[in-house]
Amino acid sequence: MVVPGLGFLPQAPSMENGSETRIAAARTTVKVAVGLVLVKGATFLLTGSSGVLGSALDSLLDVLASVLVFWAVITSGKPADADHPWGHGKAEGLAALFQSLFILFSGLGLAIHTSQRFLSPSPAAVDFPWIAIGIIALSLLVTGWQVRRLRQVAAKTGSPALAADSEHYASDIFLNLGVIAGLALTELLGGRAWPDLLVGLAIAIWILNTAREVFLQALDSLMDRGLLPNEAAAILNTVSKFSPKVAGFHDLRTRRSGAEVFIEIHLDIDRNLSFVEAHDLSEEVGEALEAAVPRCQVTVHADPF
Repeated sequence: MVVPGLGFLPQAPSMENGSETRIAAARTTVKVAVGLVLVKGATFLLTGSSGVLGSALDSLLDVLASVLVFWAVITSGKPADADHPWGHGKAEGLAALFQSLFILFSGLGLAIHTSQRFLSPSPAAVDFPWIAIGIIALSLLVTGWQVRRLRQVAAKTGSPALAADSEHYASDIFLNLGVIAGLALTELLGGRAWPDLLVGLAIAIWILNTAREVFLQALDSLMDRGLLPNEAAAILNTVSKFSPKVAGFHDLRTRRSGAEVFIEIHLDIDRNLSFVEAHDLSEEVGEALEAAVPRCQVTVHADPF
């Protein structure tokens, strides 16, 4: 939309833009995570494996994280209103911040549990290790399908919450491979518990590192970090195509809010152009930028030179 004297202004975020697709993906993720928790929890009660417990705790984190993502994609898809003129996209960053706290406390809990077992004079052996291996292998297949599905939806809709969720589930694949390795070593070494305990501790460290990464990503979102290098390059290349009528630009400001990207740019436009010509050129540049940067909303200011 163009308002004389104000430039090319962003439209209010819409409930379109793949909101229903994001919600459906988030809902399915919650169901899958709950199922994995129940199966892995039962397997831990049967086997007593620290590695399986670590995997079950990680799946419990997945439930909490997926519920938060489900809330975030519903909230971020709401249109702008009087109290939130820029929309509700920050809900995804807020959800990620809470996710990092859940992940942190669970990682610490697992580290304490595993350390206590490791320091015990006679650590409990793992029962039915091959049953545990079979269950974890089955969960790997389910997790792999989930990662593929989340990445497809995230790429299609531009949802940072679903993209982060897919990376979280991708890390689960490596964690579960570690669990299988620990259980197999325990069995091959005659039932010794130390390989399983070491895997449990390694998973705790992995979870703590995941908490750090999610926390930093949430800060980037909430603190309005600028665009990625490839997005900034797309802006530069797009504006340069309008030379010589547009001599350059300045005061470029960008922010990301959920799946939406907001761009504000001042164009250096030939002062010999008429008001209508400058207006039309500003609108044309704004539309070109919206085509170059997915899911962006542009405000263009025309400055004579």
